[in-house]
Amino acid sequence: MRKNWRKELILQFELATLSSNIQQVDDDGNPCEKSVYTESVVFAQVDMRPYWKDALYWYKKAALHNEPLAIKLLQCAEEFNQVQKKAVAGDKDAQYRLSFYYHDSYGIPLDLYKSSDWLRIAAQNGSKEAIESIEDWNRFTKSRQKLSDADFYAEPGLEPDGYEDLCMLERHGRIKKEYFEKTHLDVLWQELSKLDFEETKFLAMAGEPEKQYQLAWLYDWGKGCQQDMKKAIEWFVESAYNQYGPAQTELGIMYQYGIMATKVRLKVFDGNNEH
Repeated sequence: MRKNWRKELILQFELATLSSNIQQVDDDGNPCEKSVYTESVVFAQVDMRPYWKDALYWYKKAALHNEPLAIKLLQCAEEFNQVQKKAVAGDKDAQYRLSFYYHDSYGIPLDLYKSSDWLRIAAQNGSKEAIESIEDWNRFTKSRQKLSDADFYAEPGLEPDGYEDLCMLERHGRIKKEYFEKTHLDVLWQELSKLDFEETKFLAMAGEPEKQYQLAWLYDWGKGCQQDMKKAIEWFVESAYNQYGPAQTELGIMYQYGIMATKVRLKVFDGNNEH
């Protein structure tokens, strides 16, 4: 039983800032100055596999409050386990599906090397999706690798039937509106857009778990305040320890998927159209 929110592992994670650039060209098509157009905050430790038990812990805690998203993510984990059993037993379709699950962190943390291993096994057993994915990967990377190569690596590209892309890595920061529904944030965004930051902060500091959760998102998105991911995580943690189900779910998501929070999104122009 975890009792002290200040000792939660995620609070010890270091944050790193990544910059993305767009390459400008002059009238003759030659590269010129690079312009930064996005900045993103991520956990410095990108490998979330050691924290899978922490993710499950918080999903299960949230599920006790009948938190629907936590229940759904636990169902994904159970689906992964069932597919894994079939894959180990030799089912080529399950082997390809397992490769995709590892690749997309579906029911399990991201593991690209296990994804590639299962992709190769599926192809060796005749999976059409696996074979086509490897062919596409070789064309894209201009590789000529074979299944027998010791350093074989490829990624699955064809979504399995009935697969749902959860997009959980896209939940944080200044996300695009088209991701709201995919990341299960559309209703929450409508609620948060009506909140006053100072009032929410006052009630959060007074100890209201729901307001602590809401304040976390306001800091996360920089809504009514300076965006501050460290403070956002702290308030998610405190709310979770105060037994608020959605905050417990969010901790599980961050332990499973990591975090990729957009800090800055500048307007980029191609001369006529805005992107």
